Amino acid sequence: MPEHKHGLTISPSQKLTKGARKVLEYLERAHDMTSAQDIHGLMRTEDPKAPGLTTVYRSLESLVGQGLVQAVQLGDGERRYELVRPGEHHHHLVCESCRKSLHLDECLIEQFEDSIRSNYGFQVKGHVLEIFGLCNDCSGSQKR
Repeated sequence: MPEHKHGLTISPSQKLTKGARKVLEYLERAHDMTSAQDIHGLMRTEDPKAPGLTTVYRSLESLVGQGLVQAVQLGDGERRYELVRPGEHHHHLVCESCRKSLHLDECLIEQFEDSIRSNYGFQVKGHVLEIFGLCNDCSGSQKR
């Protein structure tokens, strides 16, 4: 099993296209969530023969489907992507002013899922949580 920089392990059963491997490389270098357009721009800057934007989008969706990448909506209509270990997910605090996002260190929904299962017999398959508000910097600047 090849291991990547972020400790992301690709199992032999996970078939990645050349484009998906390239996108994964760029996501590994990203320090924050990034958009398909940003990934495409970086790829084109470094290699004029890099895959087109449609290939980048397809590759990202394939990586999301395989559980290697998480897609996040930050409320501006554009999806952002980040690496995750298979079975892992992240939740975020999103500033509505400067658009910065912070990872929550823990999943706050798991106990709620347990309650839903026991009270309603509903089998939860997944969830997404993004909390919108103002970061400390932006809320401080609005108080002045």
